[in-house]
Amino acid sequence: MYESLFTPLRVGGTELKNRVAMVAMGGTAPINMHQMTFIEKIRPFYLERCRGNVGLIIPGVTGVIEGRNRGGFKEAEDIFRGPIAKLMDEVHSYGTKYFMQLGAGFGRAMFAMPELDPELWHQIAVAPSDDMPNVWEPDMKHRGLTLDEIEDIIEAYGRAALICKESGMDGVEIHAVHEGYLLDQFTVANTNHRLDRYGGSLENRLRFPTDIIKEIKRTCGKDFTVSVRYSVTSKMRGFNQGALPGEPYVEFGRSMEESPAVARALVAAGADMLNADNGSYDAWFWAHPPMYMPLACNLPEVSFIKQFVDVPVFCAGRMETPEIADEAVRSGKIDGIGVGRQFLADPLWLNKIREGNKADVRPCIACHNGCFAMAHRRGVDFKPFKMAHCAINPACNEEESYILKPAETKKNVAVVGGGIGGMETARLLALRGHKVTLFEKTGELGGVFIAAAAPSFKEKDKELIAWYIKQVKDTGVDVRLNTEADAETLKGFDEVVIATGASPRQLPIPGFNGPKVVEATQYLRGRAEVGDRVVIIGGGLTGCEIAYDLALKGKHPVIVEMLDMLLKVPGLSAANYNMLFEIIRYYNMPVHLNTALAAIAEDGTVSVKGPDGNIFEIPADNVILSVGYVPSAPLAEALKAAGMDEKKIHVIGDAQKVGNLQSVIYNAYDVAYAI
Repeated sequence: MYESLFTPLRVGGTELKNRVAMVAMGGTAPINMHQMTFIEKIRPFYLERCRGNVGLIIPGVTGVIEGRNRGGFKEAEDIFRGPIAKLMDEVHSYGTKYFMQLGAGFGRAMFAMPELDPELWHQIAVAPSDDMPNVWEPDMKHRGLTLDEIEDIIEAYGRAALICKESGMDGVEIHAVHEGYLLDQFTVANTNHRLDRYGGSLENRLRFPTDIIKEIKRTCGKDFTVSVRYSVTSKMRGFNQGALPGEPYVEFGRSMEESPAVARALVAAGADMLNADNGSYDAWFWAHPPMYMPLACNLPEVSFIKQFVDVPVFCAGRMETPEIADEAVRSGKIDGIGVGRQFLADPLWLNKIREGNKADVRPCIACHNGCFAMAHRRGVDFKPFKMAHCAINPACNEEESYILKPAETKKNVAVVGGGIGGMETARLLALRGHKVTLFEKTGELGGVFIAAAAPSFKEKDKELIAWYIKQVKDTGVDVRLNTEADAETLKGFDEVVIATGASPRQLPIPGFNGPKVVEATQYLRGRAEVGDRVVIIGGGLTGCEIAYDLALKGKHPVIVEMLDMLLKVPGLSAANYNMLFEIIRYYNMPVHLNTALAAIAEDGTVSVKGPDGNIFEIPADNVILSVGYVPSAPLAEALKAAGMDEKKIHVIGDAQKVGNLQSVIYNAYDVAYAI
C-alpha cells in the first residue's frame, strides 16, 4: 500500500530506496562534540529505524565550530573514522542512506543565560547584526558576527563535510536556512542590518549559506550530496510573535513572495535537495507542530516552492498520515516526506502501513513531552530532559534497556482500570506470557484519556486509544467491562495492578458544586451543556485546551488562574505553550492571573480575589473546573485488609501520583517488566 512512498529517488549523487526521511531531532546525533565521545546508545536507535525501512536518516544538528578556540570536527576525526564509520556500514546494510546535519549556531535563538559574565555573553551571543534581541530573553542582546568569524564558519563547514564523507556518510544537510537559526537570520531583512557584502540585498543576505554550499562542493566534490533545511516562510508577525494557521498577517520574516528567489539561489549554489517546512523560533509551533496544528500543516507552502526548483523537495511537519503523504508524492506536489516524531513513537510504522496494518501503528500524538520537553521563560526552568525519547514509547533511545523478555514465572495477573495505564500494563504483561484479566467498571476502555482526546484537534489521541484497545484484544487479554473489581473479585490472582486513576480535586469554596458548575472531564465528554460565557477555573494545560475548544465552538471563555502565568507546567514544550498563547491572543480571551476563586453563585456568576486582594465578579453562564486531581486507590487498602501480600499489589499512574500521559506509561512499563 501507499506505493508512491516506496519508490526510489535520486538526490544529487545519492540513490534513496524510498521517499521517507527521518528528519533531524535533538538527541539523535551520533557524537557529543562537547565531550568528544561517540554516543553508544545511538547505534540500536538507528538500526531499529533501519529495520523499519527508513530511506534516509538525518540526525540532530552538530555544530561545525564548538567555540572560538577549538577545532570542532578536526578534534573528532578518530571518532568519525572509527565507531561512526563502522555504524555507517551497518546503516548501509539495510539500504538506508545517511546525511549528517551540520549547523552554524543558534544566533539570537540560543538559550539565554543571564547568569553569564557579560563579556562571555558578548563573545558567544552572536547574530547577523548588533543589538538583535534574544528569542527567550528579549532584553538580552546579541552582537554581529565579524567577517573573520563568518569565514571561519564557511571553512569549518567544508572541513566537517569532508570528514563526514570520509567516514562513509552519503551527504550532509546544512542547518539551516530554517527555523530562525543563525544562517536563517542572515537571509531575513528584519534580522540582518549589515552594510557589508553579507547584508542589504537579497543576494548579499544569501551569501553566507550559498558560500557554505559552494565550499562543501569545492572540498568534497560536486557529486557529494548537499541538502538544505529550508523554511519556506517564517510565519512571524514580529519578534517573538507567531502567526496562526489561516490568520491574516504581514510577514516579518521570509515571505511567500520572496521565498522562490531564495530557493532558486540555494539550488544555483549547488544544493541537491530542499528539506522544507515553515517557521522560526518566533513561531516555533510551525517547525515543531503540536497537536493544535493541522495535519500536514506545511504542505501548501512546500508544494508551492517545489515548482520553482529542479531538485527534490521534501516536506516535514505532521506528514506521517499515509493517505496525505502518498497523495502528495503521487501527484507530484512534493518528492518525499520528512518525518521525525512518528519514528520515535513507532520505529516500524513504515513497514506496518506498507503491509496494510495501519491500525497497528502506535501514533505520535504531537505532545513533545518525551522528545522536546524544553521550556525557557520566566517561571519555567529550561530542562533538556532526555531528548529524542518518547512519551508513549519508553523504549525509544533506550532500546537495550527495554528489551521485552518472557517472564521467568508465568502468573495470573489482574489489572484494575481500563485507562491508558491499565491497558499498557495489561498489553505488556500479556506479551511477556502472563495470563491477564483487565477489569473496567464502565462500559468502555480509555479512562480519563477519552475526555482528553475529545476536542477536535486531538485526532491522534483518539487514534492512540483505538491502538491500545486493538493491542489489548490482539494480545489475548481477558477484558471485563462493566465490572467493578473488589477484594472478593480479585481472590486467586497472583498479582494485582491498580490503575484506577485520580479523583477531581474538591475545594472548600461556596458554590463549588453548584448547578452551573461543570467538571472538566464532564464537559469534554459532552455530558454537560454550557452556555456562551464560560469561566474556566484553572489555567493549566487542560484549562487552556478547554478554552480553545470553546472558542472553536464560537463561545466566549474567560480563564482564571491563581498563579502568575498560564501554563506553568513542568516539561511542557515551548512549541506547545507558544501556540496556546497565540491562540488565546487571537481569540481575545480574557485572562485573570494571580486571581483566586472565592465563590460561585447559583446563576454562574464567579466571585474572585484579584492580585490586589479585592473581590470582583465575572458574569458567566457556566463555570468549568480544571483545578487538578488527587490520587486515589482505596482498592489497595481493601486488598491489604483482606490479607493480600502488599508486595503483590501495584498501584500505578495517577492512582499513585498524578502526572501526565508519559509518567503513566513509563510507570506501566516499569511495573509490567518487573512482574
